[in-house]
Amino acid sequence: MTGVVPGEFPFQNTDIQRLDVFRIATPKMWLYKFLFCLYLVCNSIHYAAVSGEPTPPDADYYIGAVVEFPARTVNAAASTQQRLRQFGVLLESSAIRPDIVVFPEDVLNDHDTPIVVPAPSDDVITCNADDAHYNYIISRMSCYARSLGLYVLINVVEVHNCTQSQNVSDLVANCAIYNANVVFDRHGVVISRYRKYNLIGSEWLYFNYTSQPEEEAIFRTDFNVTFGHFTRMDLLYARPAQTLVQRGITDFLHPSKWQSELPFLTAVQLHQSWAFSNNVNLLVAGTNDPSRGRSGTGIYAGRYGVLIATMTSVEKQSKLHLSVIPKHNVSSEKVLKIFKPRQRNLKAQLNNNNQSVLERFTGVVVTRDNNIDLYVTQPLVDATQTSGPLQQQLCHNDLCCNFHIEMHANTLATASTVSYYYRLAAFHDMGTFLNTEPDELAVCAIFACTGDHLYTCGRIYEEGVQVVPRYIFDIIRISGNFTRQRPSLLAPTSVDNLLMPLPVDEFEWQLQAHSNFTLANLTLLQPRSDLLTFGIYGNYFLNDTIYDHHHQNDATTLSSTLLLILILLHLQVNL
Repeated sequence: MTGVVPGEFPFQNTDIQRLDVFRIATPKMWLYKFLFCLYLVCNSIHYAAVSGEPTPPDADYYIGAVVEFPARTVNAAASTQQRLRQFGVLLESSAIRPDIVVFPEDVLNDHDTPIVVPAPSDDVITCNADDAHYNYIISRMSCYARSLGLYVLINVVEVHNCTQSQNVSDLVANCAIYNANVVFDRHGVVISRYRKYNLIGSEWLYFNYTSQPEEEAIFRTDFNVTFGHFTRMDLLYARPAQTLVQRGITDFLHPSKWQSELPFLTAVQLHQSWAFSNNVNLLVAGTNDPSRGRSGTGIYAGRYGVLIATMTSVEKQSKLHLSVIPKHNVSSEKVLKIFKPRQRNLKAQLNNNNQSVLERFTGVVVTRDNNIDLYVTQPLVDATQTSGPLQQQLCHNDLCCNFHIEMHANTLATASTVSYYYRLAAFHDMGTFLNTEPDELAVCAIFACTGDHLYTCGRIYEEGVQVVPRYIFDIIRISGNFTRQRPSLLAPTSVDNLLMPLPVDEFEWQLQAHSNFTLANLTLLQPRSDLLTFGIYGNYFLNDTIYDHHHQNDATTLSSTLLLILILLHLQVNL
């Protein structure tokens, strides 16, 4: 298992963590004042959490929890009750009482066993309700929320607006089936129900999509935080995720079953990048199915980066992760200054020394992004033999990427050692998400390859291969002129050999808006020898005139289908 250690926050994984005192080059009186302030804040948080008292509305923080949970491996109906009991054990055994808990996607039931979910407008407590009205999933989770005094989010397959039938094909044909998030308040009342808006692949065969995703995906809590929530691929689209950010929502819940993809869309890499770029809190509960590339659970605090993040190779792992989360207001600065996150990997690379065998994580099967076959790329020239830094410009369509790289050779690397190769890349055109959904992307990046050719990029060496870095990157500066013709999200993206993003204090991110383009600048501040990806990732949100994601009429459906076929043919030609 690999992960990023949270900072000096008092809680991690249901344990009270020792607080390290910062090195302060000041007189002792300042140290005494600092420790006294630390005591007061920690004591108030500790009392509220351990005593089970809810976090007060005027607090600068709240306590959030995310659960990683194994994927279903047997028939959903046979395993659901056992999984619900495991949910309860995780919640009841926690020494720290969180305010809100998020469970992963697709771990309770499936489209063969959909359930009825009450509407928030019903204002009903389903705990111990008659099973003829509400399934035991809904009643049991209502009881957990009420007895423990928690806000709880679960993800289920919901059936709506039809009579129950034993014939699954009848359900799919005659009823509305949704991938749905359900939120319970501390009294066990269903207060929010979101139905997934962005369907991909085979989901179109089984599921319907909601018509008003933004209205369904918001709820307010008694600790004075308003949340938005969505599911898996929703994160990459304008609706509902980006629209909620534009509305001023600053805290998000995200049950996920993410399939990691290199170079840009591994789970923790993407989640930190999205939260950082939007400067929002993001709580992600991930389903563990590492043999199929699915893992990734974490809590992210906007520009402050990772509070907790983990990926695991353990198929059956179930675990509750806790963190104090600062609210997005002026006083949240105080919390983060006291509990300053020390964002570093479990076994951080020494910055300036020569590196021997790299620490790597290969426990999740990671797929390759075939879009990169369409990129303009160039092998990284060995600048260690030259007197100055490498300066290079690559352009693709209207995007030009400028690279400034300073690096030195690792003397421990020899002709017989295995090392990663690197390519510089530029791209602005139509591509796909996870090789399925069409989208417009713009990228300036450097990424790792296992050989000299482009088709080896986006891959990692297998488990057991000892990899010695050929270079240590001292400084990397990447800039690009990204068009403003369409709404987009520009984000810094990075991932290392542990499949973790770089800590936010190891890079600098700047955006400069001009009349028709945005100049994005990304700089590596700390030497690294273990990079798989470092770059700028631009996601341009398509509208219905370009790609009708929800097939509103036959004409747009046909055009989007032809567009997808053209993209796939282009990929095949370039393979």
